[in-house]
Amino acid sequence: MKLMNTFTDERGSLTVVESGKDIPFEVKRAYWIYGVPEGKERGKHANRITYQYLVAVKGCVKVALESKDTKQTYVLDSPDKGLLIPPLTWNELLYFSADAVLLVLSSQPYRPDMYINSYEEFLRIIHS
Repeated sequence: MKLMNTFTDERGSLTVVESGKDIPFEVKRAYWIYGVPEGKERGKHANRITYQYLVAVKGCVKVALESKDTKQTYVLDSPDKGLLIPPLTWNELLYFSADAVLLVLSSQPYRPDMYINSYEEFLRIIHS
């Protein structure tokens, strides 16, 4: 997880992230997830070639990541925290606060064939 460049004064705060500088890819797609009912989870997939950068612009989101070498859980609870998810990383969005808005910046447009939706397939790929 990374703290993003934030500028704060008596007028409030401005947080900035730039493609190729703060995140290691050109943003080709942006979307946000919100209104997730209590107890519901999202994600539960990996991307074959896509990088994603997650920011909870409002509220709190708990994210579990697993790659070939590591498993870690992160809490995005401030709009100045960003989380990079590289390709071939299993992600589970485990918890959303009632007011959560999760911004996702992506290196690729949406392509269903680039997703790994089976955890067993993910394990086969990363351990082969």
